[in-house]
Amino acid sequence: MLPGIADSPDQIDELVTFVKDCGAEEVFAEAVNARGPGLRDTAESLRQAGFLEEADAVCRIRKRPQCSAYATRLIRNLQSSLRHHGLIDNFRFLLYPSALLASDADSIRSDDAGVVWL
Repeated sequence: MLPGIADSPDQIDELVTFVKDCGAEEVFAEAVNARGPGLRDTAESLRQAGFLEEADAVCRIRKRPQCSAYATRLIRNLQSSLRHHGLIDNFRFLLYPSALLASDADSIRSDDAGVVWL
């Protein structure tokens, strides 16, 4: 669920609806890894294909504050949709707290349904 590409509440709800319709027993998710060349290469490929806004959105999370906010938003959007569909008990979000700002980590801890702290 790349930022700016497939992370909005509507896009996530569409994905959760699909997962529910498929009868999934568990839903695993994880924020994209902002370290290493993968995200940079993804942004470059998007740019070359003419998806400039999407490339910019992907690039923005390469910095820790934006990455932390992206992970927090992603968790909240997933939790909201999964609760709406009655699947919150089947949710597993793999999270490395070292990538988070302290304020975002505290926010997530206040409601960490489905979060697997690694």
